[in-house]
Amino acid sequence: MDGIGWFLVRNVLAYYIYRADLTASTSIWYLVASTSNHVPPALASKCLIRGMASITDTKKPTPSPQEFRYHVRKTAARIVLKMTYGPRVGTSEDYIVLADKALASLAEAGAGYAQDYLPFLKYAPSCFEFRRKAQKWRKLVRAMLDVPFASVKEEMAQGTASKCMVSEELERLSQACPRTESIISNCAATMFAAGADTVVSALSSFFLVMALYPDVQTRAQRELDKAIGLPQRLPLLTDRPQIPYIDYICYELLRWNPVTPIGIAHYTTEDDEYKGYRIPKGTTVLPNVWAMLHDPETYPDPLTFNPDRFSPENRANGLNQIPDPAFGFGRRLCPGKFLALDTLWIVVATILTVYNISKEVDETGQVKEPCAEFTPHSLSHPGPFTCTISPRSPTARQLIMQTEMHT
Repeated sequence: MDGIGWFLVRNVLAYYIYRADLTASTSIWYLVASTSNHVPPALASKCLIRGMASITDTKKPTPSPQEFRYHVRKTAARIVLKMTYGPRVGTSEDYIVLADKALASLAEAGAGYAQDYLPFLKYAPSCFEFRRKAQKWRKLVRAMLDVPFASVKEEMAQGTASKCMVSEELERLSQACPRTESIISNCAATMFAAGADTVVSALSSFFLVMALYPDVQTRAQRELDKAIGLPQRLPLLTDRPQIPYIDYICYELLRWNPVTPIGIAHYTTEDDEYKGYRIPKGTTVLPNVWAMLHDPETYPDPLTFNPDRFSPENRANGLNQIPDPAFGFGRRLCPGKFLALDTLWIVVATILTVYNISKEVDETGQVKEPCAEFTPHSLSHPGPFTCTISPRSPTARQLIMQTEMHT
């Protein structure tokens, strides 16, 4: 990813560099935030349902794909940006748009960018299209790295900085900790790059599967109503043990269409063999996450969205295991795993508490089947589709309108 600027992202570096740069305190902060800092996901989920209300009034219950995806993307970006750079960056439209453009380059470039394997291509003239794209992408990635980081530094100089990963690490640096600003900046950008787009993909898939599998939605709403009452309040993460079916939905979202169908490249540290094929030491290996999570011997009827497969009685004898491959492997296992699961849970539970999601019906009364196709990129998203989103009841609408639009 050197040619397009993503060499700065820690999880695509050679491990000896990655290990030296990713300091212990940064790792610990992220892991603690992932398991205990529930405030950003909870607030962002409220912001999402209020934002959805602005595009799902009675005159237009079927928002365009661009409209509801905008609010999904904004929600995902806010969560990670607030934790990483603080509330000023986390609520800024400019930063969210900038990061969105930079992340698009990663998805389009794919898991195996040509220059990574043919280094001489970096000397190719700019008349080649891939070189022009690389130069454009590199500027966007550099801006995503530098602009929000500079904003936090400015706030600290003015004494107005809020608690966030970057401000805390910069304070440690000012106390003669042996860190460089570039390490902090790169780790912060990695947190955002790894966290935001993956949540967008999973939540976009959520709207699609709720339209395609209404029985799943009905059961989830029934269990939510049983745990918290017919929409009398919004769900909390403390309700989670009483509503395991929402966890099953989240696991199935990650399995049914994994965000990264082809995982991040690894290389073998010694000679190996797989099904009769010799794999020499130093070979680059791209894990086929999609195939692992659609293996019929592990996940029966793998193409069907079935949250019940993760219930205890259906996980015996090694079947239907939690889809951990969705979060990577080995030493590069995603450190934001628990934050991602918390975010998915609270957003899914909040939306289903107050909204019904169904297939679109046109002017003639014909049901329009949503398109269940996904982009063939390293970061996979559902293709454009439409669905009807409407409040479940007048009480649910009231709950929606009681939330703050700009939380």
